[in-house]
Amino acid sequence: MTATLLSNTGAGLPLHLQVKASISAGLSDGTWKPGDKLPTEGELSRRFGVSEGTIRLAVMALVKEGRLTRRSGKGTFATRPNFERSFARFFRFRGSDTAEPDFRVHVLKIETSAAVDPAIREKLALTRAAKVLAIHRTIAQDGMVVVHYVSYLPQREFGDLEAAQLENAALYDVMESRYGVHIVRVVETLRAREASAEDAAILRIKRGSPVISIERLAYTYGERVVEMRRAVGRSDVFSYEIELS
Repeated sequence: MTATLLSNTGAGLPLHLQVKASISAGLSDGTWKPGDKLPTEGELSRRFGVSEGTIRLAVMALVKEGRLTRRSGKGTFATRPNFERSFARFFRFRGSDTAEPDFRVHVLKIETSAAVDPAIREKLALTRAAKVLAIHRTIAQDGMVVVHYVSYLPQREFGDLEAAQLENAALYDVMESRYGVHIVRVVETLRAREASAEDAAILRIKRGSPVISIERLAYTYGERVVEMRRAVGRSDVFSYEIELS
């Protein structure tokens, strides 16, 4: 890509903000993928036709936002998104904060079907005839299943995915290494509801018990959704704490 300053939306902004916007666009469209090294400040300076000081201001602003990271003596790199801030991390035993809990991911089953919730098909932008891959997994903490979640993926892209590849592995790592699909952002929505019969059987709670439901949309480049995830967790081990200042 030959990066250029934003001619419309960037007009009137200080030069470093115009450069920042253009680099951001390169991060968003996959010009620089997570882990990629960016050109040097000198190279970017020549590309944008601005001083290295202006480039440095733009880069440091993106470092502060967490989109870039600087490694001493090595250069500037596109940051891998940190999905550890997901709501799912709040499922834990009460009182477990002082100990290091043992988490285990287990694949229950992987199934392919064309008969899925229309809302899932709509989010994944699939036709009525397209098949969907459903990956059922659980997270156990110290031996207790605390979360059951189902990831819905387009079967045409991930149809040969096997359970063994996901056992105690991160789905997004597998999607990136095996299929070259990078997840660049996720959106999560949290709700409370009652446990269904399936929820009760997997989480070993009574049907109708309160549970926490989390729906996730995972986007790759071009604002394309490649995963819709529905997670259900025990409310008795869900603890949310936030400090605002």
